[in-house]
Order: sequence, then structure tokens, then C-alpha cells
Amino acid sequence: MKVARWKVLGVAGALVLGYAVTTQAAQIKVDEDTFADFGYNMKIMYQKFDERGKGDLDDWKKNVFDIKDSRFYISGQVSKMVQFYGEWSTTGATGGVEGYAEKNEVKAREAGVNFVFMPELQVRAGLVRVPFTRYQMTSSYSLIIPTDAWYDKGGVNATGVVGKNISNNPLKLIGRTDGGLVVHGDIANGMFRYNIGVFNEDQRKGEAYKGLQWVARVEFTPTMLGFAPESTTSPHGKVSDTYLGKKDVLTIGLGYYKEKLYDKEDTIYNESLEADGWTADLFFEKKFGCWVPNLQLGYIKLNDSHFYNETTLKKGDTSIWYAQGQLLYDAVVGFGKPALAIRYENVEADGVYKSGTEVKKDFAFDRWGVAFNYYLKGQAARVSLGFDKVEYDDAAKAYYTNKKEDSITDYYLYIQTMF
Repeated sequence: MKVARWKVLGVAGALVLGYAVTTQAAQIKVDEDTFADFGYNMKIMYQKFDERGKGDLDDWKKNVFDIKDSRFYISGQVSKMVQFYGEWSTTGATGGVEGYAEKNEVKAREAGVNFVFMPELQVRAGLVRVPFTRYQMTSSYSLIIPTDAWYDKGGVNATGVVGKNISNNPLKLIGRTDGGLVVHGDIANGMFRYNIGVFNEDQRKGEAYKGLQWVARVEFTPTMLGFAPESTTSPHGKVSDTYLGKKDVLTIGLGYYKEKLYDKEDTIYNESLEADGWTADLFFEKKFGCWVPNLQLGYIKLNDSHFYNETTLKKGDTSIWYAQGQLLYDAVVGFGKPALAIRYENVEADGVYKSGTEVKKDFAFDRWGVAFNYYLKGQAARVSLGFDKVEYDDAAKAYYTNKKEDSITDYYLYIQTMF
């Protein structure tokens, strides 16, 4: 009985000590090599959605308060060589982007084990980040535009234009996590970083998990110029949209992706579809006195990402390019540090829409996102006020001329906490 009491007191003491030495997590510490951090993160958002439709089709503006994410996490190691982490979240009462009710459920978002044989050779396995684009490696709690990338929330999507007979939105290929295994490491003290991964294949029809998805990503940081590397020596391997002036960063990344989406016998056209793609991106952030400018540029090309119909079946490609930046004033004004962030992105996918003699090609949209960010305690306590404006073009605009709006502007108030 006495032994049991001492064990309980020991765990309680470890929790108290862990809380004292960490600012955003509670910690259980067995010894210097064995410990676990626990925490809770949350996103709250009010959104004023623009009209989506015409006539009786969503022709009113919506006002939605929502818990966008409610997440518990654990991260730690059982030894210097074996690290682990896990994140579980639940949707809010309103759930969907337009406020339609969804069933509350707790779901594992990420979980994995990372074996650190040496900084240059590590292996991560589980439900982990897909290391193709920088977007997939970026923590959603560090985004300078909190409504995320490829903004098409509750509006028009590619279905019906690029995939009229075989529904397939090419943007869904860029998911953040999947079941898989990644070999990765830091070379020359982080000057070079690499990721080579194999994941579940995301076949749209036919036999599930029939093949494998392959991805690879390499990054370069000119550490000789004083820039800090974004090390992957962590359980999760995530990077940030901003480091809020804590370190100067310049990262150049290249990525490759390949998987089969349809087998030949699983389509009515007796055609297979094997997608592949590449990406190039650049991330820069450097502190100049009280000012911290941030810039990110990127291009993504997805080949054979979907089917579409013209006069015959065709395989279509998707191209995406984006630019975003933030200017942070790294001094307290009132209760926190203010920053202004802007994002532009362009998405274009092969497709066609015909109406009588009118023929329009390519599903396309442009998105402008603007956010005023106010960091009360870094990312641990943050408020954002902003808007997203999306304009559809070409086949997408023609297809929805009589059904949906070809331009939408949504406003939001966003609150984030991390512990």
C-alpha cells in the first residue's frame, strides 16, 4: 500500500514539475531519457459565409459559430532512440463549414513512432505527415491564414467539370496525413534534409489498398549564411508557417509524388489512371529589429490527377501556385503583437463545360486571403480577423452561371489556444 502511495505521489510530482518547466504542456518525466508531454489545443471561429447559390439554392448569407478543432495530444520518448506522439480531435456541434450539423466523434488525426538511429537516419511510421509539399508538413496551428490553403470551402468544386462521369476533385490528393512509413534525416547539421515515404494507395474505385503511394522531399537551408535549419529530428516532423522571429529561416524544398488512382478494369472507360506530381517551394523569415517579414512561394503540378470528358475521355492535369507573406511587429502593442498576413493562390485543372454552342475549358479559381493576426502569447493564444475572396473562372464559371455564384467573399473571427 505504501509503495502504491509513493508511486501516485511520484506521478503527481512529475506532473507538477513538468508543468513548471514547460509553458504549453504538462509533463510526466521518469528520467532524462523517458518522458511524455500532454496538452490540449483548440480553434474557435465565427464565419460570415457569402451567398453560394442563386434563386432557392443557398441564396442567403450564413452566420456560423463553430469549434473548428478540439485536440488532445501526447508527445515524448521511451528512450533517446524511440520517440512517439499522437493527436486526437473532435468536431464541434455545428461541424461543417456552412454550419450543417455533424455527428460529434473523437478521431485519431496523427499518431506514430519515430526511431532516431542517428540524426542522418530516422524512421517514422504510423498515421503520419505525407512529405510531398511544404503545406502537408506544416502544423495547422501555425498557419498565418487560419482558413487553410486551397480555399473552396462550401463553394464550387471540381466535381462536374473535371470529373463529370467519374467524380474526383484533384485537390483531395493533397492530404496532410496517411498511414505509412518515412525514412528521413538531417545531413550536415540540418543544411540538407530528406524524406522518402511509402503510404496507403488512395484508389478511388476498385480494390482498397491494392498498391502503394510513393513520396519524396528534399530541403536545403544555407546555414553558412546564418539561417537556422528546420530540423526533422522530432516525433512528428512538422514545420511552421511562421516562427514569430525566434529564428531566421530560409528553406528551399523539392518534392515528388506517385500513386495509382484507378485500375483499368475499375472504370467504365477501361482506362487506368496513375497520378504523379512534383513541387518546388521557398520559405523565408528573418527578423530586422522589431519587424519580422515572412514570405512563402510555391508551385505544385499534378499529372493525370483526374478524368474528364471533352469529345472523348481524357486524363487531366492540375497546377497550383501560391504566394503568401506576413509582416509581424515583434513588440507588444496593447495585449499582444500585431501582424498582417496575405495569401494568393491559383488553381487550374483540365476540364471542359459545354452549353449549346458555348465551350469553356479548364476549372480555375483565384483566392485572396487577408488576416490581421494578434499574438497574445505566440501561437498559444492568438486572435485573427480576416476574409477570403474566391473568384471562379473558365469552365467553372460557365458551369455555375445559372446555379451558383462565381465570386464569394467570406469573413471570419478566429481564436486559437494551445496548452
